[in-house]
Amino acid sequence: MRVKVLQTLKNIFLLIKFCSKTKQGKWGFCYAFIVISLKIVLIKISLEMIGWNKNFYNALEKYNLQEVVNQIGVFILLTLLGAITFLVSDYLRKISVITWRKVLNDTILDHWINNKAYWFLNNKPNEIDNPEQRIAEDCQLFVDKLTNEGFSFITQLIGLVTYFMLLWQITDNFVLSFNLLGFDISLSHYMVWLAPIYVIICSYLTHWLGSPLKALLIQQQHKEADYRFALTRFRESKEPIALLNGEKVERQILDQHFSDIMTNWYQLIKRQLFLGCFTRPYNLTVLQIPTFFALPIYLIGKVSLGSLMQISKTFSNVVVNLSWFIFNYHNLAELTACSHRLCQFINRARLIADIHNQQNQFQKDSQTLLINNLVIKNPDGKVLLKLPELRINKGESIILSGMSGIGKSTLFKLLSGIYPYYEGYFELPKANKLFLSQNPYFPMGGLAHAVAYPNPLLEKDLDSIKQILTEVGFLAQDIEQKLLDYDLNRLSGGEKQRLIIARILLHKPDWIFMDETTNALDKHSEHQLLKLLQTNLPTSSFIIISHSDVSSHFKQCNQIIL
Repeated sequence: MRVKVLQTLKNIFLLIKFCSKTKQGKWGFCYAFIVISLKIVLIKISLEMIGWNKNFYNALEKYNLQEVVNQIGVFILLTLLGAITFLVSDYLRKISVITWRKVLNDTILDHWINNKAYWFLNNKPNEIDNPEQRIAEDCQLFVDKLTNEGFSFITQLIGLVTYFMLLWQITDNFVLSFNLLGFDISLSHYMVWLAPIYVIICSYLTHWLGSPLKALLIQQQHKEADYRFALTRFRESKEPIALLNGEKVERQILDQHFSDIMTNWYQLIKRQLFLGCFTRPYNLTVLQIPTFFALPIYLIGKVSLGSLMQISKTFSNVVVNLSWFIFNYHNLAELTACSHRLCQFINRARLIADIHNQQNQFQKDSQTLLINNLVIKNPDGKVLLKLPELRINKGESIILSGMSGIGKSTLFKLLSGIYPYYEGYFELPKANKLFLSQNPYFPMGGLAHAVAYPNPLLEKDLDSIKQILTEVGFLAQDIEQKLLDYDLNRLSGGEKQRLIIARILLHKPDWIFMDETTNALDKHSEHQLLKLLQTNLPTSSFIIISHSDVSSHFKQCNQIIL
């Protein structure tokens, strides 16, 4: 239990440290200071309201109409001041939420995108699942709970000390005397001691009933994210599903994901019901219990009605502040869960950064790609491909051929620095390189955005891009209609590969790695586009994975059968 609490606090403080990294994040602390100060003002207003209770009810007891009217005016003034202070405090708290969320979001995105962590995390789903959920939801949830429960804890602690001292003062003459089993017992300040005893017992019961909530909340987030991912995957794969009439199987998959959500949901609400069976009655009675505790003193005539109400109000504030843990248990469970997920994500991304840095050590200031005794394995250790030796000088090209599944594409992943399972040595030049996978990726936008990728589209490049699109076979009317805004997933396989050739022509890399980049084209179109590449990039080196021999299209090109 102690270890878990310390780990949770460590996670929370680490994330707070990230929130304070930038100038913008430091402004969030300024907002936080103002919010806490305003909440302290609310405590002062609450103290004035406690005094008002005594004066108002004493005036009622004495039938003093003028004083009653005056106290109503004081009540209205205190209410207005309290409302204005609360609204300003809440507004600034929400400003701090979006401020810190921006900083934390940027930090998590850096960990996810830098060093290609998004790739490595995707290949180990059992360790980190649904990273998009952690970025989109957990950052917002953490900051919201931190500013709500965190600020509340600080001010409740200050309020507790204040109300406790006041309760001690106004019960200075309170002595509860009674006889128990023949012993005379006297309790001085008994109202002061009753408050913590009452709350400690209730807090223990709350934790005992609610402790399983953390795991259930984490599971619920995971299962909700899995369901959203399945729906998105269904939408993105609508064409092959429709062609194969796979709706029945897809519906079964979606139903299974939702069934998992329902199963965990029932467990979650059952646990919340158990917790609510205690916390709800507690919430409803916590403001009345103090009056019952103070009744013995009032009934024996030691205090007036006003003093009774003052004591009751003060005791209630002490109990409410002590009950912060009970009232916020569910929110604290969510804060604990999301801080755990975010820190797990960050720690894993840091390990990946070390792997990526190790890969970068093979970038050399040379004009040669060199491989010696390279053995590529799958994650389970099974050997996929062996390359005893390979040397390619700048300007030379090779065609890699072989049976499907032997590791040709994995070789490209290794050379690009995103595959860590290998033995042996390889050396890459630091020159400009472009790796093109079997499945072409295009960003949101039109043809021009696809050609410019992975760089952002610049207006000065539009004329060059239009010219290149014409050269690779796009019609002029299609270029104008689809240049800046178009769903590129609607393009045919051949059109997508023409876009890839256009991308190569625009970027003019020194080393081009093409993984079956022209396999969707007819032979005539393939011949024309490869000739276009050779003509425009005569000094570039091409390393091409292809099941057909296209070496005749390039100078100084050999075919290697793997």
